[in-house]
Amino acid sequence: MLRGHKYVHSSDVLIYLQRHQKAYIHAIYGPTDTLLYPGVDKVITSLDLTSNNNPTFNYVVKRSILNDLGLTEDQFLDVGILLGSDHSQTFPPSMHQEALKQTVDMVKYYKNGHTAVSAFADQPQVKGIQYPDHFARTRCMIKYSLILSSDGVVVPLPIASPSPATHSHSNHHPHHPTAADIPSDLHEIFTHRLPDEIYFYLSRGLLGPQALVWLTSGQIIENPPLDNGEINEYRRFIKEVITEGQTGPRATGLALVSSVAHNFWSKRPVTAHFWFEQSTPQKTILHNSQQTVQLTERVSSWTVPYAIVEEELRMQNSSTIDFALCLGATASEKLAARTRPKNGQTITLDKKDEVVANVIWRFLELRGFLLNSHSHSSLARAMFVAIRTARVNDKFQDSLYLFLELVRAGVMHGHLWSGRAFSGGPSFGTDDEKSCMLLVMRVLSIVPLSFKPQPWSAPLSRELLVFNSFVRSLTRALRTLLEVTSLNMLLRHDARQNREDLLDINLSLPFQSEVNTGFGVLAKVYLDALTHINNRQRVRDPNAEGVKEAKAMALEICEETFPGVKNPKQEVERGFRFWDVALTAMRQLHSEGAVLRELIDQFEAAEAWLAPMRP
Repeated sequence: MLRGHKYVHSSDVLIYLQRHQKAYIHAIYGPTDTLLYPGVDKVITSLDLTSNNNPTFNYVVKRSILNDLGLTEDQFLDVGILLGSDHSQTFPPSMHQEALKQTVDMVKYYKNGHTAVSAFADQPQVKGIQYPDHFARTRCMIKYSLILSSDGVVVPLPIASPSPATHSHSNHHPHHPTAADIPSDLHEIFTHRLPDEIYFYLSRGLLGPQALVWLTSGQIIENPPLDNGEINEYRRFIKEVITEGQTGPRATGLALVSSVAHNFWSKRPVTAHFWFEQSTPQKTILHNSQQTVQLTERVSSWTVPYAIVEEELRMQNSSTIDFALCLGATASEKLAARTRPKNGQTITLDKKDEVVANVIWRFLELRGFLLNSHSHSSLARAMFVAIRTARVNDKFQDSLYLFLELVRAGVMHGHLWSGRAFSGGPSFGTDDEKSCMLLVMRVLSIVPLSFKPQPWSAPLSRELLVFNSFVRSLTRALRTLLEVTSLNMLLRHDARQNREDLLDINLSLPFQSEVNTGFGVLAKVYLDALTHINNRQRVRDPNAEGVKEAKAMALEICEETFPGVKNPKQEVERGFRFWDVALTAMRQLHSEGAVLRELIDQFEAAEAWLAPMRP
């Protein structure tokens, strides 16, 4: 019986599991590239389980391939790398239809791949991409691939799992390295080791790999979003707000990881590569700047014990550790003082709830919502005041937080992007009325829509897709920051490290999923339908004759247009309730002089325009 299964990008892990003394799997089902690894002789390439009586599978045998091609196993590895694989781009002289035959003949002639590559090293297409160095690195990555052993230690595959006995076939040259063969400078290939705890926490679901990839690769590659990223506002946002800012989420996240690892990582240069600046010299992200490092060190003062967390849960009549609870626990100077550490007091957090609460508190200070004194900034006060007006079941906390971040970044408004109108935007009214509708659509599109498990069949909006690029990139960056904040807490020994609830901690943090444009489209369909029914004029008097019936008809149109949405009528009303919450936050910010007059005027104008048309 086949016991193995296919892993994505984990051929080395499968090999380890197969060779393990407990034989966790009996066979490997994966790409043919798996045969490049030392000691792998058979790989299943396809399965047919549709036949109840006679399921079948196909597999390839390396020994047969070596015999047919007349290659040793070392030469076979070289040929595979030169032809190109998941690990390596194709050797430029081999890029043609007869690549296999010519590459095999070339390796045979030169005896090995290294000599063959060296013979072409001066060709511009080879020299330009530094292919000799690339070939050598790729070969080491395969031969000495790193895996996480069952003991929780990251080691080269040859050490973790001894190769099986070599076959007697004359072409099957033993190239299975031993511990003595492992190069001492593997860090030049795989970079320096991160602490073993990081790999363990990664394997247990405490965090995703994104920040670790940025740090170890030394680069953040930013590809264009779904709308193709054509507008200047988004390019500025992703570059200056998300990536390059010294207190931005990416720089802060990198600092949180590097500060608890070897000193090498704090000095590791990380550059950002944007799709719109491919010919421009890349700027280094200042994750080791004094401002960033001081910020990450400062938040370590958050070690609020469980007794206070439990008391807040009881006082707020809540069962959930979330933004509302954490803001409520610091809403006044007296309350904030309880959360500050006492002189000489050392607390190690133990329970899951106190870990999650302190991660959220640290996150809020990292993002400037809480001050170093643990009291509220204007953003926190706006969020706290607004969230208290919301219904608990509406679940607006994450959306409201994103809204305030977008307001601070200057991208939450009713203006066109780069002066350009995209399809799926406002359809009726004057320019001012269209601006009001556009603002309402954008605000509501931050809220997750309740979907049925079926494909989307309702209208689309390119206008909202452009705005959604801001929301998605922000959500991903903030989620990564939350995860590395929890990692930093554990590696600083601020919380108990030996625990079984790592995945539970991850699943208890905000921003579990990304929002799409659905709610904004739903709002547009309702408002367009109401305007069309009202003789193509916006409703100005909610008590006018026929308006009540027109609203009911508009809601019925939403029911018909959105079959994949749960309770479209109720969702329309929920969306407009979020508008109320967002407007409350804006008014609070305005009362403290924390937003521009022009922006609050836009919101007040949109409120006056929207109020008569609400269901």
